Amino acid sequence: MARKIVAIHGIGNIEPGWSESLRVDLDIPAEDWIEFHYDDLMDRSFFNRVVVSATKIYLSHTYGPEAAALASGAEDYINDLISYFVMNGTRLEIQVRLKGILRDHPDAIILGHSLGSVIAYETLKNFELKAHTFFTLGSPLSKFLVKKFLKVPEKTRPNVTNWFNIWGTFDPISGRIDGLGCTVKDQFKIKNSHNLLKYVDSQKARILSLYNETVTEGILL
Repeated sequence: MARKIVAIHGIGNIEPGWSESLRVDLDIPAEDWIEFHYDDLMDRSFFNRVVVSATKIYLSHTYGPEAAALASGAEDYINDLISYFVMNGTRLEIQVRLKGILRDHPDAIILGHSLGSVIAYETLKNFELKAHTFFTLGSPLSKFLVKKFLKVPEKTRPNVTNWFNIWGTFDPISGRIDGLGCTVKDQFKIKNSHNLLKYVDSQKARILSLYNETVTEGILL
């Protein structure tokens, strides 16, 4: 029996089916691939739209119309950041959905990209779940503000056998993760911006090696 792979995307308006190209490239059978999506849970209330509009006005006033134009182009991203980090109900709903998957597959390999890595980390910690391997890809868990806003009992290593953090030379979202229990030897910098495909491709051999390990009734052979 092979391990399940759970893929968790970052922020943005991503519809179901977003990870199919990853699965095909890795040549993982559909029955062993679990795509986690949460866009339907993101809060797009009037309050959120007001906050986003206020953000654009502030940027325009402080940094000029070019900054406001950039914010307009990234409106879905700003909205999702507010939804996850500010709207507690949204945050909990997303984690509860992921909990159901990880609870049923404690030997899974998790591929968490960007905000997806934060969601996975918090879910593992808050519900005391296990996973065999945790890949954080382009993860903002390296950033002070993100770590400050984590809502977990202890900001320490989750219950995972392996934790590999991959960050990009040209990726301002990511960096080396300190203080959460990911060892220095398991962190790797590659030439990448924030491209999920490139992050996964850099770890293809490792992912496939872990996936192809034989697991029988929770015992590694």
